[in-house]
Amino acid sequence: MVVSVVEFQNCLQQHATATAALVSWCRVRYPGRAETLSATVLQDGPADPRHYDGALNLLPDDVLFCRRVRLQWGDLVMSEAENWYLPKRLPETMRSALRRSNRPFGAVVAPLAPLRTTIAMLTGAELRGEGELATRLRAQISRAGVFSAPEAFALHVTAVMTAAGVELAELREHYRRELLEAPGYSVTNSERL
Repeated sequence: MVVSVVEFQNCLQQHATATAALVSWCRVRYPGRAETLSATVLQDGPADPRHYDGALNLLPDDVLFCRRVRLQWGDLVMSEAENWYLPKRLPETMRSALRRSNRPFGAVVAPLAPLRTTIAMLTGAELRGEGELATRLRAQISRAGVFSAPEAFALHVTAVMTAAGVELAELREHYRRELLEAPGYSVTNSERL
């Protein structure tokens, strides 16, 4: 079977969170390696809103946090993500879970029945190209200071997550090339990113 980045994009569209999409994807392509997705938290804490360059509509009294993680299926890193979130808009139990666990953001907020609105999507090849969006995304990855080089990624997605019409987070998701390279699967040359 040939796996393309388009197949993974379709998988993302079929799930309310990237976490749910990754679990579904990995259970089929990496059976037996893990049963759940875990997050290695690289950074999590307050962020200065003056340095935020995203799509969230911040109110004057909003507290902004930035959580940077690597999402793993067993020992394989599948995604590296940056979650700019508004903790005051989450129940205390969820804020506590984000601070104290290795659960991905999407798994923690799943009980809120969140909705994702994709605002940008670039393949790895598009990221290496010219254009304002690619340049801005490369700069964001570099500024984070904890992510792999852009060449390590097959797909980049920026989305806003809401629940009951309230903005919760901006998600900057960088999906690793390994996601498309499961044993028994291959990526076509035309889709190789």
